[in-house]
This record gives sequence, structure tokens and C-alpha cells, in this order.
Amino acid sequence: MSKIIGAVEIGTSKAKALVGEVSEGKPLSIVGMATRPNEGMRKGEIIDFNKVGTSVHTALAEAEKMSGTTVDSIYLAQTGSHLSGSVLRASANVSSSDGRVSASDLQRAADEAKRRKPENGRSYVHYVRMPILLDGRPVEDPVGMIGKKVEIVYWAIEGNDSAIRANLDVANSYGLEVDDLILSSIASSTLVAGPDLKRAGVLVIDMGAGVTDLAIYRSGHVAYTGVIPVGGDHVSGDLAMGLRVFEPYAEKLKLTYGLAQHDSSAQDEKVWITNEKTIGDRAVSRKAISSIIHVRVVELFEIIAKELGDFLNPEELGAGVVLTGGASRLPGIEQVASMVLGVPARKATFPSEIGKDLAQPENATVLGLLHYALEDNRLPGQPKSNENSGILSKIGGLLGI
Repeated sequence: MSKIIGAVEIGTSKAKALVGEVSEGKPLSIVGMATRPNEGMRKGEIIDFNKVGTSVHTALAEAEKMSGTTVDSIYLAQTGSHLSGSVLRASANVSSSDGRVSASDLQRAADEAKRRKPENGRSYVHYVRMPILLDGRPVEDPVGMIGKKVEIVYWAIEGNDSAIRANLDVANSYGLEVDDLILSSIASSTLVAGPDLKRAGVLVIDMGAGVTDLAIYRSGHVAYTGVIPVGGDHVSGDLAMGLRVFEPYAEKLKLTYGLAQHDSSAQDEKVWITNEKTIGDRAVSRKAISSIIHVRVVELFEIIAKELGDFLNPEELGAGVVLTGGASRLPGIEQVASMVLGVPARKATFPSEIGKDLAQPENATVLGLLHYALEDNRLPGQPKSNENSGILSKIGGLLGI
């Protein structure tokens, strides 16, 4: 028996919808995808609900039409500078007389960890489990082991209630339930950083149009997430000002001729702004284009380094830095990242089962949503019947829904 699942990413420049089909014993199959321009977002947050709603609904309708089916619920990516993460932890004494850990011991510790509430006007939207501790030492699954105390630790992401509610309302207005809100950086990491990279330690940087999402993994678990309100659009804006051109032309110049790092072989080359060579068109040097891009890209990675602080430890990032997102397409950007961050960086690769037309850096988040949805993120020993059916059961009371 197959199951249809959907995923939506509301990006700063585009809204994307995916429809996937899951069959028992078979890998996920993408049966529908659509992308629509989105003009209602700024730095990952909704500023025009109607424009965003139109873009998302059109993308969903096109994806459903392509798949020949419909979805009743979706997994929704969440980003924006309003998000922040912190560590929640709690412990529980082993209750059995023989000292063996049970699933109920873990559940009591988990419930206690999640009992803490953020400040008014904010809600937790995503709990990412970190290593379980049994008598102070990390274990993957302590159920059945002998011990005195278990400790559950979460990296908990919280956000502004109004921003969260706006995202949920976009889906609800299309008649869809949101199964879960998943942090964009974690969705991307699920796709481009496999278990080996996460165990070795890796920093995933998802460079979108309006924001850059960050996730650090250590020993296979999330250690940090963050959102930087700078992305590819800022590079285009700098080009527009520096070259005195309209932003659409600046964006085209960036995509066609842009380099993140200087290339001496191209410094004397001239390119036309509109490529029409008519009145009003003029030629500019590729060196000027690359110089403007380089300065902004260096600044972005400097901001990332400052944001990460002590988390940016080369000794704990054995797998280095993985770059994804549309802005990571810039040639030479991995060299700039390595230079500024002091850690080897490379562009992301995608699993072989994903077709070439889909395996593009700008699709990492929306593809990762479906793959994350298929992972088993339950506590050890927890039956599927105990899982929450949707995001409203997790945060509905806090948002007054």
C-alpha cells in the first residue's frame, strides 16, 4: 500500500511544492513538483499574505496536477531570523526494581524536558533529539540496559507566534493540515549530509535568496542551528547599486557571469548588461562584477563565523563545510568559504536516486522535507501509535488554535 505525502517550502524568491509517494519496501518517489515566483516574503518572513498564499497554492495545484493525485497534509519548512535554538534537558530515575531502563523512563524525561515554555509570544516548533545519556554516558538506545538515571536532551527551536501562525494559515487556507514544521537547515542537512558526515562533524550552510540557514552536527546529532538574514538577493542588490543597473539585470549578470573569487583570466572581459546592444545598453567588465560579488560573499561568511563563535571548531568538523541552496551555485564560493571559515568546504552532492532535474542546490530544503518525514525520530521503544498526528497537537494551545 502506498502513501502520498507533500512538502512545501515558502522561500524568499520562490514557493516550492513536492508530492511524494511512499510504498512499503520501496524508496521515496517524487511524483509531482512545482515552483512559483514569490514576492510576498522578506528575509524568510511573510510580509504580504495574499501574494504568498497565491504562490503557494498555485505551486501545490500544479504539483498535484503533475502527480495525478491530491495531498491532505504537508510538511512545511520553517526559516526566518525570528527563530532561535537552545538546549532543553531533563532526567528521570530508572523506575524498575531490577534497574533496567524502560521506554516509560525515557518518556518521563522527555516530557519533563519539554515542560519548559519560551517567553510570551513565542512557541517551540521543532525538537531535535540529541544523544541520550545513561548515568552520564551517551547511548543510542538505553532501553533494557542497567542504570540509575536517564537524561534526555533536545535542541529546541522556538519562533515568533505571529510568524509561525502566518505560515500555518497559508497551508490551512488551501485546506491542508500541516503534519510538522521542520527547520529548513535540518531538512537540507537530511538530504546533503548523510550519517557518516554527521558522525564526523559537519557544518551545512543553505544559502537561499533572503536568508542563510545553518546547522552543525557533532557525533551524528544536531549541536547548533541558526538563521542569518543575508542571502543571494543581497549580492544582486550590491551589483545593482555598484553597476547602476536594475536588479533584474543585476540578477542575470550574477547568474551568467558572476564569480565568488577573482579569476585573472576574465578580468579584461567585457559583458553587456542587457545583451541587446541597443541604446541604453552598455558594457561592464567581469572583473567589476566579480569584485562586488566577492566582497559581499566574504562578508556573509564573516557574519557566519561570528554567529557560530566557538561552534566553528575545525577539530570538531571532521567532514568540513557543505554548501547548498541557490546562492551556492556561484563558481568559487567554496574556496571563499574555506578561506574565511578556516575549514575545508565543498558544494553539496545529492543521493543518486534523485533525478538530475531535481538534484539542484536550490531544491535541497524541499526535497529534504520529504526525506526527514520518512525518518524515525521517535524515542527508543516508543510505538507509532503514540506519535502526534499533526503540528497543531504540539503547539495549537500556545497559538490559540
